[in-house]
Amino acid sequence: MVDLGRAAARGTAFTLGAQGGRFVLQIGSLVVLARLLSPEAFGLVAMATSVLGVAELVRDFGLSSAAIQAKELTNPERTNLFWVNVAIGTTCALVALVGARPIAALYGDPRVAGVVLALAGLLVVSGVTTQFRAELSRDLRFVALGVVELSAQAAGVAVAITAAALGAGYWSIVLQQGTVVLTTCVLCVVFCAWRPGLPSRSTSVRRFVRFGSHVLGTQVLGYATNNVDNVGIGAVWGAGPLGVYSRAYQLLMVPINQINDPMSRVVLPVLSRVQDDLPTLQRYVEKAQRVGTYGLGPAFGVAAGLAAPLVAVLFGPQWTAVVPVFVVLAVGGVFRGVGLVTYWGFLARGRADRQLRMYLLTRPLMIGMILGGLPWGPVGVAVGHSAAFAAYWVVSLVSMGRATGLDAGRLLRQALVALVALTLPLGLLAHLGTWLVDGAVLQLVVGGVLALGWVGLLLAVLPSQRAELAAARGLLRRERVSRA
Repeated sequence: MVDLGRAAARGTAFTLGAQGGRFVLQIGSLVVLARLLSPEAFGLVAMATSVLGVAELVRDFGLSSAAIQAKELTNPERTNLFWVNVAIGTTCALVALVGARPIAALYGDPRVAGVVLALAGLLVVSGVTTQFRAELSRDLRFVALGVVELSAQAAGVAVAITAAALGAGYWSIVLQQGTVVLTTCVLCVVFCAWRPGLPSRSTSVRRFVRFGSHVLGTQVLGYATNNVDNVGIGAVWGAGPLGVYSRAYQLLMVPINQINDPMSRVVLPVLSRVQDDLPTLQRYVEKAQRVGTYGLGPAFGVAAGLAAPLVAVLFGPQWTAVVPVFVVLAVGGVFRGVGLVTYWGFLARGRADRQLRMYLLTRPLMIGMILGGLPWGPVGVAVGHSAAFAAYWVVSLVSMGRATGLDAGRLLRQALVALVALTLPLGLLAHLGTWLVDGAVLQLVVGGVLALGWVGLLLAVLPSQRAELAAARGLLRRERVSRA
């Protein structure tokens, strides 16, 4: 019998370690490419990827989540799921090829068509990868998944920086994305012992398609919410302002993706195995939420407070327009960081249908809030974005609790205590440091010291916060003990 707690500990420890390396690579890529490329270059690629991302979700069709969540999965079912993903990926690639010119016409920039054509073929490669990656997750092969993620990211960064230095312009970003997708596919196939055979007509995958369709609907609505800002800014304001916004948004999403994506691969298979034991599931979900409440939340609080010197050091003085956009987005990032727990809760209990129903009600309202800021440019869109995600966090927690039987009130109280006691003071103290001294580097140091001082004070005077912070480190500690 697999010790799920230990498996989660081992998986989380290695995954977060690998993601630490990936975080360094992505930040390094942001820093170097920001000095080699113009905002317009980033904006052009963002125009294409904002639309193509929908095809990427359709290509998956929620079947990776369906395979991971399933209690039982036979080899014929795996094989049929593989071929379904390949077929959908190929179809999406063909649609993207046909739609390249209309997408470019949406933005009024013919260069976008070339980017779409270059990226379309990657949808087929991703279709091949889907079930290999899902199989690694089902087998709790978190070390292999971490190696795949880190290696693919390193290869992509190396290719992008080299191409940009040679004068490839925005094509260097296209090459980066292609390298990541191809490397991921090759390594997933190498690490996975399973191999697909020929499709079997006698084996039905209807239950996976049904579950996956609910996941797909949820993901498409979520993607629309996360990317309608890029489409709106690109269509109304052009590539330059979109490049500024996309750099701020990328700076926001790097830490979110470093935690949320790999944590989903670790947490979802574990939660799915205890989905019928509600007390155990509640306990595991609370542990998972602490990664956001005592990790991402405080990080974004500090980042918002130190936005001006942070952008100056990372991107240089020519990117000062990023600062106000990033400050506002970082506030919303706090709620996005703690909000992924609702996604895990719905899927672990097999209630993707209820999650889709909630999305159908909430996501159009969120999209309206985001687009409502368009007249005020990137900053106005960022305000709408953060307000929408703050409201969604509360609504989704309540909805998830009703659909799954989990105690949403406990989760909400746990998160609010951390936000009030930790995240908000950290952000204010970090910003105070920027007023006390001059010079971007010195401001980062002083702001960081003040924030760390608050953490130390909190640990000294509040036993409850010591316990919460200890619990947040619990998975990593268990891993170290298990190796001893």
